[in-house]
Amino acid sequence: MIKKFGLASKIWDIAYPVLMYYAAISIGIICAQLVFGVSNESYMLCKTIGSVVALLYVYTEYKHDLMLRGEYGIKPQFSLGRFVNLVAVIGITVCLSIALNNLISMSPLIDMSEEFQNASDAFYGSNIWMELLGSALVTPLLEELLHRGVVYKRLRLMMGFAPSVLVSALIFAALHFNIVQFTYAFLLGIALAIFVEKTGKVYPAVIAHMVANGIAVIRTETGFLMGTVDKSAFAWTISVILCVVGVIGLVLYGMSINRKRDKR
Repeated sequence: MIKKFGLASKIWDIAYPVLMYYAAISIGIICAQLVFGVSNESYMLCKTIGSVVALLYVYTEYKHDLMLRGEYGIKPQFSLGRFVNLVAVIGITVCLSIALNNLISMSPLIDMSEEFQNASDAFYGSNIWMELLGSALVTPLLEELLHRGVVYKRLRLMMGFAPSVLVSALIFAALHFNIVQFTYAFLLGIALAIFVEKTGKVYPAVIAHMVANGIAVIRTETGFLMGTVDKSAFAWTISVILCVVGVIGLVLYGMSINRKRDKR
């Protein structure tokens, strides 16, 4: 949790869980590769094992922060308002994830990044079920507990809403190590932090991240939506429309946070 011991201590409170997460997942992947080998076909399995190892550490940090805030053990109760909020979150995420994937795929960024090509070959070198398990289930849970549940929440104690959103999104993006994924993760990270800010809970961001990654896996493995990335007039039009709808939805969603805050 953030302590008032000066700037260096506060920076360390943010950097430490990120560094430990990276160390834990790296060690887990390396150990798994010793068993299953180093190849594109085994990468997602090894990454999933590494993610589970990292999740054991990240959850302890997340639980620790919940306990310090007096929130541990408090479970969200079902209500119509929460259901409507979740529908809005999923709708915004679907629009933004498809639009961003399309626009980035049709931009020069793809050809500029050999690292992305290598990462993509590894991420989609397994079968669809392994990719859904690893990329659309385990990874979103792990990354949201870390980046929104720990990092964003700690930043929020240090600074205002907008700076916390941007800094947490930058940290999230920086761990993707190539310009294509950095751009996508930064923009998506902004939306995910806004989802957490409104609800005060991490689960909307977890679900949104699962939806975004699930769409990416399905479209890559099945060819679904291929007609929206062929650089045709239709592809550009539908991608821009989805982007506009998603951005407007996110702005309206974010404005509702400010109205509630003003009332408080």
